[in-house]
Amino acid sequence: MSNELRRSNSFFDLLSDTGSLFQNRFFQEIKMDVHETEDNYQVTADLPGYAKEDITVDYENDILSISATRKSEKVDKDEKGQIIRQERSSGSVHREIYLKGINEEGITATLTEGVLNLVLPKKEPTIPSKRKIEIF
Repeated sequence: MSNELRRSNSFFDLLSDTGSLFQNRFFQEIKMDVHETEDNYQVTADLPGYAKEDITVDYENDILSISATRKSEKVDKDEKGQIIRQERSSGSVHREIYLKGINEEGITATLTEGVLNLVLPKKEPTIPSKRKIEIF
């Protein structure tokens, strides 16, 4: 049974079509792969440089939400000397996708070498019950 997969941040998708502003990295989006098996969905998201304490994963109302925040330490001088250039950025990234029919209690997450791996088990399919309605 295939599930509908869509990005819920379509506002940014529309803006990214307008030109090179987003190609210059003013907006960063989490890159991810989603695989479907008979029993679950497997989501692999790239989050290089983020610690697990910096990452939040939520599943609510059929929306999987991944957020990560990195804080930059502004230091003029450290034990190695004066910093003359600092390019590593601080900020946050966020991504949401729609996945319906997930067993929320069974979701698992691991972070290995900057890659977040999620397994979202599917709910058991339910057979609709048939009930005869008496007419009065």
